[in-house]
Amino acid sequence: MKLNKLVLALPALFSASFAAYGSDAPVPPKPFPSEVATPDINNILSTATDGWPTAKGKWDAKYQSIITGNQYINGETFTRTWFPEQFLYVENNSYSLNNKVDSLQLTFRSGSVAIGNEVKGGIVSPTDPNKIYSGFLSMMEDSIAYDTVVGNLGSISLGNDAKAYNTVVNTGGRMVVGTRGYAQANLIDGGYLEQSVTSTSNTKDTLVINGGKHVIYGGTATNTHIGSGSHQMTSGLAIDTVLYDGAIQQVYSGAGKDWTADKNTTVLSGATQLVTRGVSEGAQVYGIQVISGVDGSWENGVWTSDANMRVDGQTVKGATVYAGGVQRLQTGEAIGTQVYGLQIVSGEKGGWANGEWTGQGVWVGENVLGQTQIATDSVIHQGGVQRVEFYADADKTLVDGGKQQVNELGHISNTTIQNGGESTIAYGAYSTGTLDVNDGSLTMEGGDLHSWTGDLGGKGAYATQVNLTSPTAFMYVQHNGNTAESEATVETLTNNGTVVFGRKDGGDAGVYSRLEVQDLKGSGTFVMNTNINGGLGDFLNVSNSIDGAFNVKVMDSGSELRSRAGVNPHHLIFANGSDSSNFTLVNGSVDLGAYKYYLVQGTGTDSDNWYLSPKAADPNPNPNPDPDPNPNPGPNPNPKPEISEGGKNAIAMANVTPTIWDGELSTLRTRLGDLRDNQSAQDGAWGKYITNRYRISTDNVGYKQDMNGVMLGGDHAIALDNARLLIGGMFSYTHSELDASSSDGKVDSYALGLYTTWMHDSGFYLDGVLKANHFRTENSARFNDGKTTAKDNSNGIGFSLEAGKHIKVDSYFIEPYVLGSVFRGEKTGYRFSSGMKVKADSAESMKGEVGTTFGKSFLLENGALIKPYVRLAVSHEFKKDNDVTINSTERFSNDMSGTVGKYGVGFTAQLDSKWSTYAEFNYAEGSHVEMPYGGHLGVRYSF
Repeated sequence: MKLNKLVLALPALFSASFAAYGSDAPVPPKPFPSEVATPDINNILSTATDGWPTAKGKWDAKYQSIITGNQYINGETFTRTWFPEQFLYVENNSYSLNNKVDSLQLTFRSGSVAIGNEVKGGIVSPTDPNKIYSGFLSMMEDSIAYDTVVGNLGSISLGNDAKAYNTVVNTGGRMVVGTRGYAQANLIDGGYLEQSVTSTSNTKDTLVINGGKHVIYGGTATNTHIGSGSHQMTSGLAIDTVLYDGAIQQVYSGAGKDWTADKNTTVLSGATQLVTRGVSEGAQVYGIQVISGVDGSWENGVWTSDANMRVDGQTVKGATVYAGGVQRLQTGEAIGTQVYGLQIVSGEKGGWANGEWTGQGVWVGENVLGQTQIATDSVIHQGGVQRVEFYADADKTLVDGGKQQVNELGHISNTTIQNGGESTIAYGAYSTGTLDVNDGSLTMEGGDLHSWTGDLGGKGAYATQVNLTSPTAFMYVQHNGNTAESEATVETLTNNGTVVFGRKDGGDAGVYSRLEVQDLKGSGTFVMNTNINGGLGDFLNVSNSIDGAFNVKVMDSGSELRSRAGVNPHHLIFANGSDSSNFTLVNGSVDLGAYKYYLVQGTGTDSDNWYLSPKAADPNPNPNPDPDPNPNPGPNPNPKPEISEGGKNAIAMANVTPTIWDGELSTLRTRLGDLRDNQSAQDGAWGKYITNRYRISTDNVGYKQDMNGVMLGGDHAIALDNARLLIGGMFSYTHSELDASSSDGKVDSYALGLYTTWMHDSGFYLDGVLKANHFRTENSARFNDGKTTAKDNSNGIGFSLEAGKHIKVDSYFIEPYVLGSVFRGEKTGYRFSSGMKVKADSAESMKGEVGTTFGKSFLLENGALIKPYVRLAVSHEFKKDNDVTINSTERFSNDMSGTVGKYGVGFTAQLDSKWSTYAEFNYAEGSHVEMPYGGHLGVRYSF
């Protein structure tokens, strides 16, 4: 698409880029008042002489007429009646009062005055129908015009110290201010105001509306207000111009590229300032300011671009671009811009079409020598954005809380970032000089070798020197998925802040980059990412020198560093000339999948390389330089890697369901109350509160488990010969919490069960329970700098059978028993938020228990029967493996097998024939488990 004749429709210009003013949008003011009072006509009529009777004779005779010497003409209409020329001169302090001039010329000289005159044209020559005569007021030699109205084809000119006040120039009219002319309080209502090519003309307080045009070829225009569809072109000097929605100003210096042709213009929303040659200073931009060598013309409210191009010579100094405003620098220079809106520094060829900027995808300087576009000393405030692209430059930018976007083919130099500012250097862009990040962030996009920046000697975004000067300074290495590689390059990096591999918003998680640094110094932190089951991860390469001590944080997706051959180290850093003090892993270790890993330096010729290893570095590599005279020839296998916190949590959660099932079960003797002493069969309902604390320790994990819950049930009694049979059902809910050093978990258990109890009159009994559980688990474990979580649902079912005999000796009793139980949970699989995968085999338990209870019965005066007791028992777990597999590679066994001693005290109380209550407190200790306390408190009601 060619740039020729691209049209800019001003009212719609870039409207989508700006915040609308709505009903409060500024509008042009009313016409300005005259700074000089209009002379009193009555006073003139009383002191001057009517000169028209004398002049009329010559006028009628078709001679040029003159009034002079304190004379006046008042209220006449002068219409061209003869041709080719017809003039009337007003000289030597004479007056033209309230006269109408049509298609002829009145010339004022020698201090004469015009008040309230109207001038227009339009009379056609009788001899040449193509010739149309204009009306003309020519003010010269200290003459003054007040309250003039210029109509279609009318004109007023000021020269040689002439002045005009309160002039209205309507559509088709023209006002020209020439040498030493001065016009104030001008209303250009669709008309044309021109200041001639001279440095001595002046206009002030001008309002241009309804398609009017103000052209400043020379001289100075102060306080001009340009309304919608109207235009100002300044080649002289425009001061304090205000451009309203739909207005346009072109700054085009005919005096050369260094001439200041505009000062302090206010560009309101929807308005446009075009700086095509010369200098504009101090603009306040709420709309659009375009700095471009592309020329054009304005007609009927429309700006039309053309093919003319100046390669330089456009300068804007000290502009302020407010929120919603845009400064677009296409060619030339912008110096000292304060940016609260958008500054675009781009050498892309383009122009305006259909009210929108249209880029052509090629450099504006293509085949043009000497073309430049540079923004210098810009300050990007909070909310502001600077965009640099297409072979453009930005030098000495201060990103003061705002954002800088250096896109492909963009270049910045000597940049400073503070107050939370952000700068992003894209693939194919680069920075030279120093880039100081004091408080804020720099993002460098990775990539491969770019056709433009490749000659600099690095890949991806490129910077010669980056200084992270404080703990609040960050640099992000952003992954590029559109190139074969994702590498960013910094020649010299001073890191006293934090370098993070990845996007600032974390949006490129799971992909990795490489940072290439020639010289590294400082005392900051590197945050790196791995998912290295397949050898993936970020990489830092320091090719020349390193000076400093750096922390390293490694964030992992949960996949451990493992190959089929075993757990292996992972190469993370190369730093030429490094020593053991240069890098330290934060917190000493990092969880990568199922294991903990350490940052270790290679040895010998490999000492420039740094690895993540399951084995920590030897803190004292040379403890005894002398050889051992009696070496131990036995094998010395490598120590097992330490399990990660997430891995420990998964192993613990796989082991918890049998404990919950067993804790809910307890024994039924306390539920039965004193039914063994009651020879009558009774139906009943019961409920109890249970609580247990366990301390679990296996080869792989150790944790504390607290369980609390309630059990409810009811049974039906059947009388048999010499025996009773109870058949019942039960429901339970318990909540368990697991707590380890760096992980925790929660389990909600819901259970339904059936039970039956057979009690013979001789004291023998059998008690059987079948119970099914549904478990809802929540896992949480420390994961590097944060936490990783998981949720799961599973089911389980179990059966227990107890046999014993209740033996009474007077008021004492003894009750030996044996108990067997079996539980099996279903296989389960889930994934942590870190990506670590867990598969748990069926959780199984097979226990046997023998014990006895000793007690005494007390019959109270009110008939209540109290039975305190002591219980001693030994339990043995036969199952040895409840295996857990992490990330499909690491298999861990939960061996809870072993013997446990149990000790308990409690009581049952038969309060009356209906109510009974019971309580028990227990302690247990043995292989892998300790129960510091456990107990229950219940009540039964018999029908």
